[in-house]
Amino acid sequence: MHGTFQTYFTRAPGPSTRPGLPDRDPRRTLRSHCFRGHMRVNPRSLALFALILAALAVLVGLGTWQVQRHLWKDGVVDERHARTDGEPLDSATASTLTAPEIDFHRVALAGDWDWSHTMALANRARETSKGEELIVPLVLADGRAVLVNRGWYPDGARDAAITALQDRPQGRAEGLARDPDNTESRQIPNGSWTRLAPVAMGATLPYPVVDWIVFEGTEVVGTPRPGSDLPLQGWQRFTNTTPHVQYAITWYGLAVALAVIAVVRLVVAPRRAARAARPVERAEG
Repeated sequence: MHGTFQTYFTRAPGPSTRPGLPDRDPRRTLRSHCFRGHMRVNPRSLALFALILAALAVLVGLGTWQVQRHLWKDGVVDERHARTDGEPLDSATASTLTAPEIDFHRVALAGDWDWSHTMALANRARETSKGEELIVPLVLADGRAVLVNRGWYPDGARDAAITALQDRPQGRAEGLARDPDNTESRQIPNGSWTRLAPVAMGATLPYPVVDWIVFEGTEVVGTPRPGSDLPLQGWQRFTNTTPHVQYAITWYGLAVALAVIAVVRLVVAPRRAARAARPVERAEG
């Protein structure tokens, strides 16, 4: 019988009672009695069983890792929300912090806007509108400057955006401080920059620049849309956008499916085959 497991069947010793059949071997009968109820494992089946166990371990491990990632990310979300919900930091406090320390804190900074060194980030889209983001250095009392993202405007509206900002009260920036992900940036032929990177952009300025940036404005819920007031300002608090729970469910689901297939292949199917073969064996006996 071809299958995963095969059972020994027992015949009584002695001469065969059916013509043309050889006499029963007493040694075979003794072996059958000694191992009755035991199963002989096919080496191929043993290898398959080991492979399935390894695959199950990998799938369960991946699911557990995703659960751990989800729990860790929840902790990061809570920690950053606590920072954002705290009182805004003033210039004296903020100027003593490094980028990782001030990341996701709200700030209320006092200083002087350096309009002679305004910069723009190119190729910034809102909905279907292409535009730029205006970067203006705010020089603090200690002589260092903070690069402040003062908002988005559509292509061709830079002068209008600058005029609108200059009409507002001067010498103060309120918004969200961030530790920039970008350390490198370059100027394109029209003078705009590719990324907001204090190190690269600060090298073109006549004063030192802190290693963190500020997004001016208030919290925006949802996707900010272009409106009549330019530049378009605001920031969003940190959220976990990676679906770790869905990933974990997927890995665990695959593990359950593989376990079911293994039980059917290695247990259920051989037992059915053995039951189907028993009448034939008994008839031969």
